[in-house]
Amino acid sequence: MSHRITSSSSRRLRLAAAAGLVAPLLALTLAACNPMDVLEKVHSEEFDDRAAAEKGWVGVAMPEWIPADATKIKNTATNNETNSVIAVEGGSAPEGCEKKERLALPFDDRYGELGEPLPTTVFACEPYEVVQTETGWLGWFNAREENQTPDDLR
Repeated sequence: MSHRITSSSSRRLRLAAAAGLVAPLLALTLAACNPMDVLEKVHSEEFDDRAAAEKGWVGVAMPEWIPADATKIKNTATNNETNSVIAVEGGSAPEGCEKKERLALPFDDRYGELGEPLPTTVFACEPYEVVQTETGWLGWFNAREENQTPDDLR
């Protein structure tokens, strides 16, 4: 018995193959604002202000250092929360922080680089390090021990 592929059968096969290619791309797009986040094993969020961030923060508790009057808050963290970088626009100086020697650098520079020369001191807003930028504040957390998150150090 011979099998003949009709044009409608052929079209169904092509559509099924295309769907097989499109589905993973769609999943990547829906899983994160930036499809590269999935590949880089990070998640990113953006909020208009602190109130919105308090409602929608993902992963760990929202950092207390984020000023109440900050706007356009952006966060990128590794999926296991062992590294994060946070940028905020505007906002008064973080409260409850003290100046200390910088211990680390942000793990990701998507929100801007620290420039040259690198700052030697930062605001230590435990467990985050924070510096003032031209537009607001940049803070970061880097685990000092395996699988450590900011919540472990509060």
